[in-house]
Order: sequence, then structure tokens, then C-alpha cells
Amino acid sequence: MRRLFVLYDDRCGLCTWARRWLMRQPAFLEFVFIPKGSDWALRIFPDLASPEAVDDLVVVSDVGGVYREAQAWIMCLYALEEYREWSLRLAQPLFLPLARQTFALISTGRQRLSAWLELASDAEIANTLRPFQGAACEIQVPEAVLASSEHSSG
Repeated sequence: MRRLFVLYDDRCGLCTWARRWLMRQPAFLEFVFIPKGSDWALRIFPDLASPEAVDDLVVVSDVGGVYREAQAWIMCLYALEEYREWSLRLAQPLFLPLARQTFALISTGRQRLSAWLELASDAEIANTLRPFQGAACEIQVPEAVLASSEHSSG
């Protein structure tokens, strides 16, 4: 196994924060992050990426393993150099129910957590910037400034 495809909710601030955090970590495996419900996700994983199931975290390995919810998060930790040992512990029968409960608690409250922590999602940022698309801004420099810079340099 060399790569993990992570289908995540790009409309959730906490989810996009987690994506950025994972990207910064030293990893044994390559991550490919795909917004769940996007055309890309529907094309590559049509059975896993339906827009109705956008709330589910899904990880797919390049060898065909499919992991959902807590197991998906554990698999992401498994890919990281500094968290592999934690992932192996959380996957044990003693800790797996706790990992499931913790993931469920965070997952169901993630929109509120995002708001409390002021975590903007990728989609929110894109929607904020969308009205500003178009020609690049031109900076209007007053003639007096141009004239004074010509006199000081020459």
C-alpha cells in the first residue's frame, strides 16, 4: 500500500482543518484528498461518494481497502510517521469502541465545533472569494508619486 484516497466534506471547517493538518505531517503513505460529492469523487468512487453520504468520512487504499468513520480516521493515523503506533492501539478491540464513540461525537457536532473554533471550510472560502473573480486589480498610482520617483532615481 502506497496511497490513501480520503473522501472528506469540503463544506466543513473542521474537516478541511483536519485535511490541512494531515498534509503537514510526515507520512509513510501519500494522501489524495477528494471532496466527497464532487464530480471527481463521483467519477472515481461512484458507490462511495454520493452527495447524500457527504457526512461520512471514507478512506480508500490503493489496494482496494475501504474504511469508514472511525476506521477511516485510524487509517489516516496509520499513514503518519508519528501516529502509527497510536493507530495500532486504537484499532485494538479494547480501544476501538472508544475510538468509534469519540469519532461519532466529533462527527455529529463538527459544524458547531467549526463555528466555535472559527474554522472556515474550503467551500466557504471559495464562496467568499468567488465575487472577486475576473480581471486582476490594477493599482492606481497618483501622478505625483510617479513624478517624484522619476526625479529621485535620475
